[in-house]
This record gives sequence, C-alpha cells and structure tokens, in this order.
Amino acid sequence: MTPSGPAAPRACLSVVSDAVGERELGWGPQLDVREIASFGTDAELTDQAVAAYVAKYATKSADASGTLDRALFCRPCQGRGATLLTHGTPLQCTACDGTGQARSLPRLAVARHVRQMIRTCWELGKLPEFAELKLWKWAHMLGFRGHFSTKSRSYSTTLGALRAARRAWRTEQAHARAGLPDPNPDTTLVVGHWTYIGTGYSPGATLLAAHVWHRKELERQFTAEGGC
Repeated sequence: MTPSGPAAPRACLSVVSDAVGERELGWGPQLDVREIASFGTDAELTDQAVAAYVAKYATKSADASGTLDRALFCRPCQGRGATLLTHGTPLQCTACDGTGQARSLPRLAVARHVRQMIRTCWELGKLPEFAELKLWKWAHMLGFRGHFSTKSRSYSTTLGALRAARRAWRTEQAHARAGLPDPNPDTTLVVGHWTYIGTGYSPGATLLAAHVWHRKELERQFTAEGGC
C-alpha cells in the first residue's frame, strides 16, 4: 500500500557510483500517489481492491514498449562471455564470441531509444556496484525482472488448478445463460445447428494481426536506420 496525499510536484532520486559518478533521476508532475482503497481513501481496504491493483500491473509488461520477448544473455556461458576450465582458466565462449550476448546489440530489431536503454542496463549490470541487481540478466525487460505469479510446487495452489477452476466456472455460466441442463460426464453434447456469425477477424485474431504488423514495422524501421 502506498501512502496517501497530494501528488508531488517532482520526485528525485540520487544514485552514486564510482563508474558513472553521481546521477539524479527525476520524475515530473505526472506522479500521482494514492492509497489503495475500495471506494475512496476513507473506505476499508478489501481483498478485492488489492487483487484489482495487483492485476492492473501484473498484466503490464515491457513488451508494450517494443522490447525483446526473450533474455539477451548467452545461455552457454550465462552472459559471462567465457567458461572456466577445471583448473580455473577462462575459455572464450564460441557461441557469443566472448560478448556474453545471445544477439548483438546493434542488430536488435527494436527502436533506437529502446536499444539504448537495453545497452545501458547491460553495461550497468556488469559494474560491481550494481551486480546484485542483475540488470544484465533482465536487460531485455529494461531491468524489470521476475514474474508476478509464483510457480513454486510448495505454494498453496498452482496456476493449472486456478485455470481449471476458472474453466469450470465459465462452463457453468455458459450453460446457465443458454438454458442448458447441467453437463453429465457420461454423455456427450452434440450441436448440429449452424448459424452465420460474420466475416473477418475475430477480436483475438485482430490483436494478433496488429502485433504482427507492429513487429514488421519495427523491422522496417530497423532496416531504414541501418542497424545502428
């Protein structure tokens, strides 16, 4: 939960590093800090309000900014650019030619601004001061790491169980709206009536087509920029 109060006119954060010196990171007047509440700041904090807040940011990703969909570091050498022999002598990785990158930064099919942010994360991640942040590992996500949901086997439930419960709930709703009887696991429902719905993309196919067009547009822009 974030503290309540009026929006700050400006927020600043000072970062000091022996490699890059002192830098000041700032956010402008668009910063709006609010308390998580169900119906206004005076209402009681509920499970539904927290779930809605988490769901809002869980569905966001760096993909919307045109970033990469997979990690940038070389898997064989784990981004080190070399592997250690049994006696401790480093051997240059042949998969990445010692760069530690699965794909060369100048050849990434992304916008120039995004490529610069990825390069900055990679370079800062190699500095001792920021080693614990592992920015190099998550450079393809602009430094934001991890998953919003757990996949641990020791957790109280699993994503598969949640999907199964949601599927059953949706099925019950569909049967209720259509006035159909409760499904019997020993029988098979056969629908022999066909009706014309429409022509063209479905809503889901429209999103996929728009995504393909966007990727093609990025590749065209990348080619026009000469891969720099």
